[in-house]
Amino acid sequence: MQIIQVPGTSPEVLLSASDLRRAAGCEHALLADLDVALDRRPAPEPVEDEVLARVAELGHAHEQRVLRALAAERPGAVRSAPRPEPTPEGYAAAHAQTLAWLADPAVDLVVQAVIAEPGFVGVADFLLRGEDGRWVVCDAKLARRESVEALLQVGAYADILQRGGVPVSPVLRLVLGDEDARETRLDDVLPVVRARRARLSELVTTHLQGPGAADLHDASVAACLVCDTCQAQLHGEDDVLLVAGVHAAQRTALAEVGVVTVGDLAALPQDTVVPGLRAQVRDRLRAQARLQLAAREAGTLTHEVVTPAALALPTPSPGDVFFDFEADPMWHEPGSRTWGLEYLFGCLTLEPDGSTAFTAFWAHDRRQEGAALRAFLDWLQQRRRRWPDLHVYHYSGYERSALLRLAARHGEGQEEVDGLLRDRVLVDLYATVKQSVRVGTGSYSIKQLEPLYMGDELRAADGVTGGGDSIVEYHRYVQALVDGDAVLAAERLEDIRQYNEYDCLSTLRLRDWLRARADEHQVADRPGGQGEDPDAAVEPPAERTEELLALVGDDPAHERSPQQQAVAMLAAAVGYHRREDKPYWWGHFDRLGSPVEEWAAGTDVLRGDRVEQLTEWVAPTPRSSPRRTLRVVGEDRGLSGRGLVAVYHDPPADVAQEGQVGAHRAVRLLAREEVIDPSGAELVAVTVEESAPRGTSGYPDLPVGLGPDAPPRADNIVTAISDVAQQVLDAQTGERTTPAPPNHRVPPHEPVLPPGPALDLLARRAPRTTAHQSDDATAELPRTGDDVADVRDALLSLDRSYLAVQGPPGTGKTHVGAHVVSALVREHGWRVGVVAQSHAAVENMLDAIVTAGVPAEQVGKSPKGEGERTWTELTSTGYAPFAAEHAAAGRGYVLGGTAWDLTNRTRIEAGQLDLVVVDEAGQLAIAPTIGVSTAGARLLLLGDPQQLPQVSQGTHPEPVDRSALGWLLGDAETIPDELGYFLAQTWRMHPALTAPVSRLAYDDRLRSREEVTTGRDLAGIAPGLHVVEVEHAGRTTESPEEAERVAQLVADLVGRPWTDGAGTRPLTPADVLVVAPYNHQVAALQDALARDHLEQARVGTVDSFQGQQAPVVIVSMSASSAHDISRGLGFLLDRHRLNVAVSRGQHAAFVVMSPVLADAAPRSSRELVTLGAFLGLLEARVGALV
Repeated sequence: MQIIQVPGTSPEVLLSASDLRRAAGCEHALLADLDVALDRRPAPEPVEDEVLARVAELGHAHEQRVLRALAAERPGAVRSAPRPEPTPEGYAAAHAQTLAWLADPAVDLVVQAVIAEPGFVGVADFLLRGEDGRWVVCDAKLARRESVEALLQVGAYADILQRGGVPVSPVLRLVLGDEDARETRLDDVLPVVRARRARLSELVTTHLQGPGAADLHDASVAACLVCDTCQAQLHGEDDVLLVAGVHAAQRTALAEVGVVTVGDLAALPQDTVVPGLRAQVRDRLRAQARLQLAAREAGTLTHEVVTPAALALPTPSPGDVFFDFEADPMWHEPGSRTWGLEYLFGCLTLEPDGSTAFTAFWAHDRRQEGAALRAFLDWLQQRRRRWPDLHVYHYSGYERSALLRLAARHGEGQEEVDGLLRDRVLVDLYATVKQSVRVGTGSYSIKQLEPLYMGDELRAADGVTGGGDSIVEYHRYVQALVDGDAVLAAERLEDIRQYNEYDCLSTLRLRDWLRARADEHQVADRPGGQGEDPDAAVEPPAERTEELLALVGDDPAHERSPQQQAVAMLAAAVGYHRREDKPYWWGHFDRLGSPVEEWAAGTDVLRGDRVEQLTEWVAPTPRSSPRRTLRVVGEDRGLSGRGLVAVYHDPPADVAQEGQVGAHRAVRLLAREEVIDPSGAELVAVTVEESAPRGTSGYPDLPVGLGPDAPPRADNIVTAISDVAQQVLDAQTGERTTPAPPNHRVPPHEPVLPPGPALDLLARRAPRTTAHQSDDATAELPRTGDDVADVRDALLSLDRSYLAVQGPPGTGKTHVGAHVVSALVREHGWRVGVVAQSHAAVENMLDAIVTAGVPAEQVGKSPKGEGERTWTELTSTGYAPFAAEHAAAGRGYVLGGTAWDLTNRTRIEAGQLDLVVVDEAGQLAIAPTIGVSTAGARLLLLGDPQQLPQVSQGTHPEPVDRSALGWLLGDAETIPDELGYFLAQTWRMHPALTAPVSRLAYDDRLRSREEVTTGRDLAGIAPGLHVVEVEHAGRTTESPEEAERVAQLVADLVGRPWTDGAGTRPLTPADVLVVAPYNHQVAALQDALARDHLEQARVGTVDSFQGQQAPVVIVSMSASSAHDISRGLGFLLDRHRLNVAVSRGQHAAFVVMSPVLADAAPRSSRELVTLGAFLGLLEARVGALV
């Protein structure tokens, strides 16, 4: 940022790409910089930050490495721009020189290229000539992933060059700290760049016109509240945000009633209603503010016990461990996308004489990290055998999450870590502190609490005293090794060891201090676990997984062969379902033992503010269990009602489980209603029915809240996946590979993949045909233009392989699939299985297959729910007899079911089918796809990963949680021709509506079947995308204003002449489909439409409308602004959800939204791309109705 001052004129600001970056992170900080330049505020004192200095050193070194690599791989000339004269004229001349170099055909690389236009200047690290002659804007960033600021920067450069006539590549490139070049579509970034530059210009212009300095309370300026600039001002003004526990939204709410400082909050009258802030939260924050003021006045750290019962800790054991990690977040291996190294596992234990012993497990690379994890778990297991009642104490959730992350990363000790969580061996003292005591400090970090209990042992202020210091010290250790100074390296490590030991000692002293407070309040020790043999919680080693990983070796993922990658994926798939279930069980056991106010938010989690019994226990019949109804009131976190349990912390004897803290009972959701508490907070009240164990009379105890029920078991699917794993192991020739030592796997030869559709899929091989069976010699797929005939003929030629068909909205995916199956069953006698994620999807395909000509008696399934069926209904035991009957008669047949059905060998035997059809294969994960593939010789994947995606809960060492089609597509939007078929013509959408959808999600490959779609017309309404702006503020999940406008819009549409292939008729409410992102808005829309007698309009969330269509679709965005969005910008503007919503329309789509909804500052690169796609969609509007 430069101030250009011409005598006699107002100052002008020359903005830079760095300013764009700065504003993206914090607009207030940018204006504070401007205030310094304008002498509106003094320059801040420079703060020496060794961590940032080290990062800068590493960043410069990274940039030089990238430069050397780029220069070495380019045959043409390299030009490096000198530093320009810092004037508008100097920048303009430097920009002209950049353009001259780009126009020179001999130049392939321009370094530090100056790019400027009036009012703006920047320097691009690199401009690279691509193979197509277009210039790629590239920056080197020492970062783990693409940042918003970096993408805005390179996007701004590309925008200026493109508008200046330079042929610019359609992708932007960032070379990150792992040396990986990440590319992002320019079209997804440009709309955000232009919006943010316009915002930056407006921000600066408005500020220049004002008289004063930037105000941290100015709601029109975004402030991050965490950067150095914001923090300095917060402390200078004694801002209320300095009160421990106050977050940004609460700060805003408090400001509305005049509370802006710590003192204001401490003096807040008890009966003051703070809109949006519940009374108990207000009282807790006010008490915290008063205690902080008291500590200031006393000059010493003060505390008070607020919940004595929460002081309960396990009875001390001689084997107790006090644990702390040291990590380097900037460490990475070349070629790997995984950052961060846990380089020290520090453990303090007590000796019999009361002294302490410190045990350190060091790791200086990724392999050593895995070995350190194994050694730590073995050491801990040995201690648990000796002291079964021991606990591992730590402070904050980092140790727990790091252990889980390490176990998943290395595929090592996952069951043991699960056992530690399940048995509640890990004790987080931070949670105990937060629940039990209040301390007069604005931060509850352990270092801030140490004056309470460390006494003469309180750490000095110099040396290694914080996590940032330890990172710098570790980098100095690494540099000493590089320099060959072993003595200095040892000294650095010793400093880190002492720091970590002190942290562990601090944890021990804090535990003892909390126990002393418990004794003062006569609080008994917390019940421990059963003290079982720790080995009992550990399953036998997964031998197949280890043997498969031995075939893969230690090559980084990006260096693996397709065969190695397939085997690595298969090894991960064996444990997929177990890992998917883990987050549920971790959350469940946490809810059983944690205070309800500490429960993590999640679907079907209802923290009970009030719980009451509505009816007494009554057994409907003498042989049935007694039942009662309960009413639970709490904050709505998203109740699906699919399966709920009541959670008890102090369970009655009838439901208690020996040795386990807490218990649960299944309940059935009967009703729910929205309620508003006095503060205006939105709550939900649910009525549930609970059953007591049979033979009991019930119990008076009430649960503390509700949680989700356990996920269904997947034993059959796991067994089927394991069968494929065994086939791979059996296929290896020569000496049988045996498991190598942990963390040291070297394959003796390239893995051999036996023929099979799942293995071809995992290796991303092109479909293998009977004519070409080798790995790298595949026949081209038939492409006559007749989709049904092409897919049918391709399947007939497959040799134990797969075929993928991507079908965007309206392209007739179900039609193609059904007619292909019909031809194969009727003409070739094929035995076909149809599987999908849901019963509804399977049954929809079966209906289409019958319509396509397969007799109903040859199509069977065990039905789900009620209703008439067009096919044969089977019992759960009827699959085998059905198949046997048709096989004996020489007829083909179709069997439908979910993955549980196709892997149930009492229903469908392994290899029984000629073909398994996976419908909605964009929503079924790879792991269950492997399982269902064992039922047949061929696999047909039908679906579209660009619509609603596969949802995963677990953390996996390989991407087996991706959908099968998503895996084949990789980072592409459409499937490569060599892997399958892209159905490129939609029969649904008018070309004016297809075009923006095609750009949004299909790399502009989707087209309309114009002879069908252009013949449709809605009188007075242009085809395509319309935007309807509705003013509202503060709306999160429900906008009455949008609901009313939608009702008006539907009323205006109804009765207009609608022309389609069937003729012309008046449009009815049933011809309009209304989509909303939240259930609250769905209810508001239904109410508004019903008031106008338009209730026949279909209303729902996008999930309920996949596969449906209507002449007109209306999308209500609901939220007022990016700040108000529930579940984040990434959810509301998700490209997949927008694709599904807009593409329901045949003629027109209306997006009803707040005019400031898209005025967002994205917080991540993913959000930036999401916002850019949304803005790009809006740019395709054919009109704005106000």
